Amino acid sequence: MLDMLAVSPHPDDVELCCGGLIVKMINKGYQVGIVDLTGGEMGTEGTAEVRIQEAKRAAEILGVKIRENMDLGDCRLSHGFDEGTRLAEVIRKYKPSILIAPYGDDNHPDHAAGRELAKKAAFFSRLRKIETKHEPHRVGSIIYYMLHKQFEPTFIVDVTDVYDKKLEAIRAYKSQIRLISEYGGLLRAVSIRDQLYGLTIGAEYGEPFLSDTPLKIDDPVAILR
Repeated sequence: MLDMLAVSPHPDDVELCCGGLIVKMINKGYQVGIVDLTGGEMGTEGTAEVRIQEAKRAAEILGVKIRENMDLGDCRLSHGFDEGTRLAEVIRKYKPSILIAPYGDDNHPDHAAGRELAKKAAFFSRLRKIETKHEPHRVGSIIYYMLHKQFEPTFIVDVTDVYDKKLEAIRAYKSQIRLISEYGGLLRAVSIRDQLYGLTIGAEYGEPFLSDTPLKIDDPVAILR
């Protein structure tokens, strides 16, 4: 049973967008897993086989012990019934309390499909008439991480103390290092974004998240002081 399961359209999406949260939660003793929806085989650099091996190394750096790749097809990702049922089976297998999914409102079609697929699979997971190898499971909450398109975050996590580990996990994708490290590349864009959202909460680095359901808070003083 997992506390959190992060859904990644391609290997490296979760490292770039919520790697800090993953490290931080694991350091607190929570069980966190990752499911990659595709192998990223249509990317300009690298191959699916190489990127899957890099994903395993990145998982080790993050401290994640459970990582699966569903191989649903890079640039062919769909959120149809069959794909929803397959992801629902993964959710039932690991029984996460929280599903972390891509916000996905940007140019890459896999990102948008990943968001809809996660929502559909979470719904399918609780339906008894959808039969899989594992028993139905109801996800407590879905939260969305930011890819390229900005949104007004519901909350921001201070990841300053684990940021070096996040960067190390990102750099594990050696086949992508040119795209990640070049001027104007992903690493610079992510770092600037994380600094921006960190600034809004008085931290050096922050990762933004969106919840499409209200958050239950018992002690607002403890959270907001």
